[in-house]
Amino acid sequence: MISGLLLLTVATHSALAQEKTTARIISTDAGVTDVLIALGMTKQIVGVDVTSQLPAESKIPRLGYHRTLSTEGLLSLNPSLIIGSTHMGPPETIAALKTYPLTLMQLDIASNEAMLAENIKRISALADKQQEAKPLLQHIDSRMLVIKQQQLPSNTRVAFLLHMEGRGLRLAGKGTTGNDIIALLGGENAATHNSYRSVSAEALLSLEPEVIIIAGQKGEKSVAGLMQSNPMLRYTPAGKQKKIIAVESHLLVAGISLKAIDAVAELSSQLYPVATP
Repeated sequence: MISGLLLLTVATHSALAQEKTTARIISTDAGVTDVLIALGMTKQIVGVDVTSQLPAESKIPRLGYHRTLSTEGLLSLNPSLIIGSTHMGPPETIAALKTYPLTLMQLDIASNEAMLAENIKRISALADKQQEAKPLLQHIDSRMLVIKQQQLPSNTRVAFLLHMEGRGLRLAGKGTTGNDIIALLGGENAATHNSYRSVSAEALLSLEPEVIIIAGQKGEKSVAGLMQSNPMLRYTPAGKQKKIIAVESHLLVAGISLKAIDAVAELSSQLYPVATP
């Protein structure tokens, strides 16, 4: 009887501690925000970074860009938990936060589905939401099954472009979410550099991409805009075979996220009919 009461007391204290930790959450990462919402924790979110997407009616304060966060701005919301990526900063803000009585969780930006699943498990364990996390993990598995069943033929050269109005074209190299998306699709990045670099239509033509994925703010309209301003891309293998497709640029800001996995599954479905014999 006594041991049973002790176990009940410990469990109660543990539950209360978890509830206190997650009472007031700040998310400084768009992917984390998506996970929190999917876990049913929207009401506990008291602040988000500028890249996070919220319901239109939401009045949750935005705190700016995740790399340039203000200690004062964060603490003004009296958070019990701050969750972000290892890219959140600046360093002096992170150092200051560690001196305050709150929980700070920094997650690696996911570059594949396994890392995404691990981040979800860590968040759900901290919030005691493991049961709520199960459908999310199952969703990732089901999306990845679709993606793997519709892989591009091996060695398919893919160019991943950012097309922002007034900024020209930027080509995704190694170490980018664009590169991670190409890998999930089973393709080979036509670019060999690191990060994103400006690229001309002529240089892109010389890379001979068999697939071009264009990330812009207007979805399918980005393809029309790209072709209108860079008509010579019609002469790439991708242009000739009508394998120039679009993805929303906001999906790139948080690595491979829940929304990014859905987008990759959609891309694979668009490419699959023309990728098979």
